[in-house]
Amino acid sequence: MKFMSFNIQHATDYVRQVIDLDFFAKELGRLNPDFLGLNEVMNEGDDEEYTDQVKFFSEKLGWNGYFGLGALIDGNNPFGNAILTKYPIKSAETVAIPDPEDKSEPTYYESRCVIKAIVEVEGVDVCWLVCHMGLAKLERANAVEVICRLIDETDMPIILMGDFNVEPDGEVLGPIRDRLLDTADISDSAKELTYPSINPKKKIDYIFYRGLNCNGAETLHDVIADHLPVVADFTI
Repeated sequence: MKFMSFNIQHATDYVRQVIDLDFFAKELGRLNPDFLGLNEVMNEGDDEEYTDQVKFFSEKLGWNGYFGLGALIDGNNPFGNAILTKYPIKSAETVAIPDPEDKSEPTYYESRCVIKAIVEVEGVDVCWLVCHMGLAKLERANAVEVICRLIDETDMPIILMGDFNVEPDGEVLGPIRDRLLDTADISDSAKELTYPSINPKKKIDYIFYRGLNCNGAETLHDVIADHLPVVADFTI
């Protein structure tokens, strides 16, 4: 089964710099993952550009979808993560990441979440976590605490993916690496830089796992959004 992680920057075509849902639906269908975790997804809100993007993709592709609310932007504009899959979603929930009390670090702050879904892969239930960590160190520390709690509470195979906003040697990833394997460790392609999609400068997108066999992983060089997608193939 092919799992893909992709920060789509609210479906903005990186070359044309316009939101284009038809373009993204076509590209996602062409890439054809079995399980797709998305970051920076809009839902229906007050502003015109905030539409139900998960519903649009689900109807266009014929896949099942779920939106996880991270934050309300500029009033009542929902923004967060999402999952899309060709297979049934047995359960899905949105787990909030607490905002840090100390916001003195000079950077952008945004409320974040983790989607926890249970999906069936080759007859076995798998816990699928999709996250988008913040830019501030304390935001990321809170995210890792939540993610590790979800991992520790789960006794089934796990796949964790998303935009972590930290490079591979970041100390904050230590507790996750203590618990899960990194698909980049089995593939030079999966070690490649992911952001920005044209002339990338850093790797901040990952797929981690436990309890499955990873047959291969890679960074795709398709310039669609501002991040490059990362994919991994798994069997039980």
